[in-house]
Amino acid sequence: MRNQSLTGYAIHQRPYRERRHILHFFSAECGRVDGVIRQLPPALYHLVSLNATGKRELKNFNQIDLQGSPFYLQQKSLFAGFYLNELLLKLLAVEVPMPNTYQAYELALSQLKNLILDDPKELQLKLILRHFEQVLLNELGYAIDYAYDHRGQPIQADTYYQFVVKQGFMLDLSGKGFLGKELLVLAENEQVNLQNINLFGKLYRQMINDILGNKPLKSRQLWIQHRA
Repeated sequence: MRNQSLTGYAIHQRPYRERRHILHFFSAECGRVDGVIRQLPPALYHLVSLNATGKRELKNFNQIDLQGSPFYLQQKSLFAGFYLNELLLKLLAVEVPMPNTYQAYELALSQLKNLILDDPKELQLKLILRHFEQVLLNELGYAIDYAYDHRGQPIQADTYYQFVVKQGFMLDLSGKGFLGKELLVLAENEQVNLQNINLFGKLYRQMINDILGNKPLKSRQLWIQHRA
């Protein structure tokens, strides 16, 4: 990448040497790109165009231009935005285009901006997050076959299973995993909806924990503290 124009969003920044910052940027063109910026970083959730130069993993960012108005997130939606950014920061490889995830991210920001804040069951918030997680995990290569276990055998309705990333569903003798009949319902309709949202939440939380090596997500901790 010698001279690349990028459009996207700042997902994280930190100080770097004298009056500079390292900016982690999620772009439509190249996925996550990391670079050094010599001015105040752009705000989160604000569409930005910039220029990236350099052959190394850490680029130089310049010609930064804010586009339109930012997505203003409040209360619950703000914590959810932190969560989306942390997933991108920790799960995405550098300079790998993620067009589906980019579209899902913009959609999620738009939905979070209009989130109904007084929803006691937080169903709308859960739907937004589960939809985003589904697109992200699928594009990362973690698509799931809900009809067969890791040996290629059909899922049995009355059997419990645990899910192992990159392997699939395995027998779970503890009875605390996923019941086969629930998985077979997902096999018929793999899209997140109000009927299966809790099951997807349990599954995606386990998958993300396994991928990250059970390292805690700071955004989850902030959310727990906020609700305490």
